[in-house]
Amino acid sequence: MGELRNGVAHPVPHPDGTVTVALTTAGSTSARVPRPFRVGAPNVVVVVLDDTGFAQLGCYGSDIATPAIDSVAERGVRLTNFHTTAVCSPTRACLLTGRNHHRVGMGMLPDLPMNFPGYTARIPPEAGTLAEILRAEGYATFAVGKWHLTPRDQRSPSGPFENWPLGKGFEHYYGFLGGDANHWAPELVRDNTYVDPPRTPDEGYHLSEDLADETIARVRELRRNQPDRPFLVWLALGATHAPHHVAPEWSEPYRNRFDGGWDAWRRAVLERQIDLGIVEAGTNLPLPSEHVPDWEGLDASHQRLYARMMEVYAGFLTHADAQIGRVLTALDELGQRENTIVVVLSDNGASGEAGPHGSVSEFRFAQGRDEDVELNLRMIDELGGPLTYNHYPWGWAEAGNTPVRRFKRYTFEGGVRDPLVISWPVGLAAAGEIRHQYCHAIDLLPTVLDLVDVEPPETIDGVPQMSLDGVTLRPMLDHADAPDPRTSQYYECWGSRAMYEDGWKVVTNHVNQLTHAERDLIAGSDDFETDHWHLFDTHTDMAENHDVGDQHPETRDRLVARWFEEAERNGVLPLSDGVMDRLGHLFLPWPTGASRVELRPGERLFEDNTPAMSSGFTITAHLGAPLEAGARGVLAEQGDPNGGWVWYLASGQLTFACSFVSEYLTELTVDMPTGATTLQVIGRPVGGHMEVVCAADRTVLGSTRLPHEWPGLWTPNSSASLLAGVGRPLPVYDGYDPTIAFSGALDLLVVAADGGSAFADLAHQVETAFRNQ
Repeated sequence: MGELRNGVAHPVPHPDGTVTVALTTAGSTSARVPRPFRVGAPNVVVVVLDDTGFAQLGCYGSDIATPAIDSVAERGVRLTNFHTTAVCSPTRACLLTGRNHHRVGMGMLPDLPMNFPGYTARIPPEAGTLAEILRAEGYATFAVGKWHLTPRDQRSPSGPFENWPLGKGFEHYYGFLGGDANHWAPELVRDNTYVDPPRTPDEGYHLSEDLADETIARVRELRRNQPDRPFLVWLALGATHAPHHVAPEWSEPYRNRFDGGWDAWRRAVLERQIDLGIVEAGTNLPLPSEHVPDWEGLDASHQRLYARMMEVYAGFLTHADAQIGRVLTALDELGQRENTIVVVLSDNGASGEAGPHGSVSEFRFAQGRDEDVELNLRMIDELGGPLTYNHYPWGWAEAGNTPVRRFKRYTFEGGVRDPLVISWPVGLAAAGEIRHQYCHAIDLLPTVLDLVDVEPPETIDGVPQMSLDGVTLRPMLDHADAPDPRTSQYYECWGSRAMYEDGWKVVTNHVNQLTHAERDLIAGSDDFETDHWHLFDTHTDMAENHDVGDQHPETRDRLVARWFEEAERNGVLPLSDGVMDRLGHLFLPWPTGASRVELRPGERLFEDNTPAMSSGFTITAHLGAPLEAGARGVLAEQGDPNGGWVWYLASGQLTFACSFVSEYLTELTVDMPTGATTLQVIGRPVGGHMEVVCAADRTVLGSTRLPHEWPGLWTPNSSASLLAGVGRPLPVYDGYDPTIAFSGALDLLVVAADGGSAFADLAHQVETAFRNQ
């Protein structure tokens, strides 16, 4: 800036002209202020689907209706050789940072991180995100939907927040932090604050619609106030991860569409894929999996159950596509669509996490309980609704990945080959075209930066940046005959390992040890030392049917050695294929709770911070005035119909009720203890059950026995906060209205655990947290 000495202006050179400072503004000159963003820069919308298989979109050969995504393909390019990490959080870290997942600390899910560099679940500041880079270029940055990149011990409403979306470059956030969510009543976050959904299920709430509403509102607000500013939207739907929640009007159009079963559906999809050019003529299906029953051998009731599960999934996907369509329509109405780069992709292959039979509640296997086919049949008409947390069988997962092998969490192609569609009408000439070049999730960030003409920064906020692992896909997007943008990539997911190089791929036969269904039914190894490394020629064997390692031992051994080199470079070791071996290495430095907590009316406590009640508990309501005969409303609540408990008053009675894994509902109801000032529920474990007593002013009013243990966690994703004096929109069961607050004078709710502080029952809680990601 110019200097003023003794009233005389002294000019100082400036990049935009000369700045002089005189006694008054009339005699001074100032430089032109540059715009903080480039006018005309393209907008970016990245839509991340969850657990959507390679073959489940219409433009990839499915008969499930996805017209909105198909329209993106018609205006852009479909990739058929795009790869991910086989599970959600690591893929998202790759997409946002352009680096390999272990290299940025996200080698596995952030729910139970380990104290090894590749597994801290803390993306370092040296790995700046796409949002941080574009924000520095003046972009408005919005994240909406699933995040699942925050370490478990940092997800409470008290933070810390450096690994929440606003700490990673997004200016606004609305969504859920965990791995999945109840689409009828999610536990949501706005920016850095937990909030309730804006409506109840009875009022028509659905998470996918809410996320689309938020996206549209944010973009419209931006255009009202800043008509030229470019934006980045990261729209990560909860769909199509379980629970497959959708209203009947979306699933009913698919009634009887899947009665032919997964084998016939897979054959029909392959034919369409060949016709579309997704795969070459002569492409084979994977050899039959021993762990997936032949459809024709199933009895009629099982066929109807499994078909209905797929009908609900199809409706769920079509409904999600409709919300994407609403966002695209809004961009058209605002005149933004032509200059918006739209990317739609899935984070991993279709999920087989519900095992061979599917489930009415993923909480069942998250709690280590076997699926009950008879229970599933009894609840068939509830699938998709708020009383279920449903997921289809792994036969449909394998079919959903046609024509590749296996499913999510495995580094066979079924876990890692996924759909990706990209369009930019004014910037990419290709429309309705297909690209078969090999690429990976780490390539998204450098591709977007190339398309928006931004160089990767050497520093962000003064922090030197680590090198990128990804490369731009711009040449192949522009030219169908461009060479593969990358020729090699390592993989590791929950002990499943693979290495790709120039069309050759080695992959281990290691079986995930997380569920007994996989341990017992999927053929393979459970010993890293003796894993067999298959070798496949992916140019001729997309389905990975033919192990040619014996014919090409030098190639196999070279790729195995290369995998170990990449493992060393990226921090992949040590390997883990389960849960219990992680316990001694957990990296949870932030406090996780206390053995006793106090809440006042309207306050809530994050689930991970609630006392560990499985070894016994006492819940006490201290009243500020004697209980009146007409008192009503919720004293305390935690969870929903899939798992949780409630303590409430209604119609002259006091009730404690517990719902567990969609199978057990236990009620303890006593007469209203009029005049009482202290109410208690006391639980004591007895032989794998929980004895529960209701008392008032130290007088026992009644007792019951829960026919199951009290779980260490009600939900795998810490979404069952404990509330005092009021409930959440979705009740634990139909016996009460959760929105009615306690009408009496609740001074204090005290929850005390006999078994110590939160995470005391760590082994069980670790298993619960990991099983349904």
